[in-house]
Amino acid sequence: MNFTNINDPAGVQTLLDQLRASKAWQEAVSVTPAALDQQPAPASSSRATSASSSASVADLLSRLQSSPSWRPSDTTAGEHGSEHGSEHNISNSVSPVPIESTLAKPLIPSPRTKAPDPRTLTFQQALPHLAQLADDPQFVAAITQLKKEQDDLERQLWEERRNIHRRYDEKVKVATTKASMIGDSGLSKHEADMLQSGLKKELEKFDRDRVLVAWDGLISRQQTVLAQHNVPTMYPTTESVDRERQQRVMQVLEGILRT
Repeated sequence: MNFTNINDPAGVQTLLDQLRASKAWQEAVSVTPAALDQQPAPASSSRATSASSSASVADLLSRLQSSPSWRPSDTTAGEHGSEHGSEHNISNSVSPVPIESTLAKPLIPSPRTKAPDPRTLTFQQALPHLAQLADDPQFVAAITQLKKEQDDLERQLWEERRNIHRRYDEKVKVATTKASMIGDSGLSKHEADMLQSGLKKELEKFDRDRVLVAWDGLISRQQTVLAQHNVPTMYPTTESVDRERQQRVMQVLEGILRT
């Protein structure tokens, strides 16, 4: 039988049975304990094997220690040493972060777009703003009050002008009555021209000293109030070009308020 295959359990068992039945096995079993004590070879062999193993381990440790990749074992340092070593290794493996990168950088405010000055808007640019102002109740109340003040002033000036005409009409009547009383058919050309010239001069004086002054005061007040409400093109001014632009804006605004 071939017993070369040690992985065959049946073959191994047969071999053991034959060994136990052999003469050599019987002689080995019959040896006394004293004889065993007189044979130190196994102990020496065991020590030699242990010494050889120790030498091999020492040699291996010396090689590991001389290697640059060698690190102390965590198990030899104890539980706390292992934790400390792990923290040390972790801290060494993380590169330091620059302090500048952890500090919050000051926020630089973005430049705000400056709102255009309402006074410098063109007529076309003013139209959207006028539509927004028409929806403001406070502005509507303010513009309504200004319109009432203007209407009152216009009626007053018109009445004062009519009074001037009435006075000259009365003068004409008185002169005509006198002429008829002396037998004249009516006023002479000279008297009529004098009365007409007097009326014209008085009306010019009234327009210059009364109407224009009152109207300029009204416009200045309107400009101030409208500028306070940020109405485009509105600010106190006496320039004719600016006032013409303001007049166009007011016409549009009045049309919006009437709708």
